[in-house]
Amino acid sequence: MPEYDNPAIAAILDTTADLLEIAGADRFRFLSYHKAAHAVRAWPEDINTLATEERLTDIPGVGKKLAANIASILARGSFAEFDELTAELPPTLVALMQVPGVGPKKARTLYDRLGVTSVDDLEAALAEGKVAALQGFGDRTAANIAAGIISYRTFGARALLADALPLAEKVAAYLRALPSAVSAEPAGSVRRGKETVGDIDVLVASLDPSAIMEAARTLPIVTRVIASGETKTSVETTAGLQVDVRVVAPDEWGAALQYFTGSAEHNVRVREIAKGLGLKVTEYGVFRIDTGERCASDTEEAVYAALGMQTPPPELRENAGEIESATAGTLPKLITLADIRGDLHCHTTATDGKSTLEANKAKAAELGYEYLAITDHAWGLRMVGGLDLDDLERQWARIDELNAEGGPVLLKSIELNIDEKGEVDYPDEVLARFDICIASLHSGWGQPREVGTSRLLRAMENRFVDIIGHPTGRILRRREPIDLDMEAVCAKAAETGTALEIDAYPDRLDLSDVHLRMALRHGARISMGCDAHEASQMHFMRYGVSTARRGWVTPEVTLNAHPLPEMLALLKRNRTA
Repeated sequence: MPEYDNPAIAAILDTTADLLEIAGADRFRFLSYHKAAHAVRAWPEDINTLATEERLTDIPGVGKKLAANIASILARGSFAEFDELTAELPPTLVALMQVPGVGPKKARTLYDRLGVTSVDDLEAALAEGKVAALQGFGDRTAANIAAGIISYRTFGARALLADALPLAEKVAAYLRALPSAVSAEPAGSVRRGKETVGDIDVLVASLDPSAIMEAARTLPIVTRVIASGETKTSVETTAGLQVDVRVVAPDEWGAALQYFTGSAEHNVRVREIAKGLGLKVTEYGVFRIDTGERCASDTEEAVYAALGMQTPPPELRENAGEIESATAGTLPKLITLADIRGDLHCHTTATDGKSTLEANKAKAAELGYEYLAITDHAWGLRMVGGLDLDDLERQWARIDELNAEGGPVLLKSIELNIDEKGEVDYPDEVLARFDICIASLHSGWGQPREVGTSRLLRAMENRFVDIIGHPTGRILRRREPIDLDMEAVCAKAAETGTALEIDAYPDRLDLSDVHLRMALRHGARISMGCDAHEASQMHFMRYGVSTARRGWVTPEVTLNAHPLPEMLALLKRNRTA
């Protein structure tokens, strides 16, 4: 029986939730599976260990029934309710819901009336005019779905970094421990920290390729061997992800790691630089064109040094200026997880979070944080129990009590809602009492660009709005970002001293690396928070840091890379008072 890890279990729970939604199940029922999936994905302990020790119910949102279902998946790869669902609906229908323009009701209609079970089926039905002819669809809906398929092909079929990276690390660690292995590391887009990943690449250095290939074929998580040769094996895992394992000779390790990590654009530029120096760069090494002599190959540092360059951090290898900076010796000192001194976006049971103030503080202490901003939703977002003034007074009183006990400082903070006019929830006399105010857009998809942009610019003019949360509002693979003039947003952030957030939640990672570089070019500061709705989700900070590094972010420009007094002094409210 293949082994299921946390991301694999989470994927099955999410699929169950989506199938329940397509089947028209009660909202609470399918949301309970999604919430459990989020919790399992974030939980720092291995799911198999929890099951063995009968501690599955330690995971928030996992009661006795869900624990039994998870135990069944670990034992046989499925559970009774999932079997019943897949007997009625093909699991491939879930992919339809990831196509913008197709929700659960449309997915069910397409299946019932046209027999559409996959994105390929949907594309064929669109081409034949069958979708437009359906009652309740029409030409406009069909055109929107066709555009959505293009987006799905680009992003939707890819895995979140939070699912791909732990799997890549697990495979690399397993292979690295083999007697025949010298080194093993993730490569490709996983190593570059891309927000979504296609296939997972793992590179191994060994003098015994056949032993590595055999080990790759028999990994505990393998459900199917896609292809296997002398130096490359591709397998499908219990998480539904493809892993490609390549083996190289130890003396080729650095050249191969450089080659299989860099984006295509980065590698093309590296080869151009090499050619100008009379050199040739391949996955086997750096060679002199005139003599064929290999002059570097064993380490990445040696490969780049042979080209007169610093070694660019993997996250920067996108041909976005890193080649020029490495050649000039001016690569920045990028932020690391060790630089983070606190989390500036966290929810509690007071609104839509699942952990108490006490649990969140305990997790912050476990992570070694100096401070934690408690940013429950403000009054304007009533659908998640936004806080009124009495609620705030009670929360503030409890924060005072907890802070008196020592440990990480809880900051009296809030996530404000930006309304249609760019205003936020409370009057200035209330806003002034918060330590930090985040303001976020929670509506506006489909609005003209100038409308959404105007709302953000107006919010940043409020001197108590310290941070703009998840600025574009995107949900990776599910929801396109709000259409915004990001140049104007970044310029306004710099002008007003408003920080722009990297929301480290895995399906947000918003701002993107592209927008982060734009923000830094304008001189804006950056904030980082996990948007944790359960204490264990504070572990998501690593994915925010990966995104920050891709955006060339340094500790100096990051609010929560500073000690508490300095961080507070850098907030807009304390610089414009």
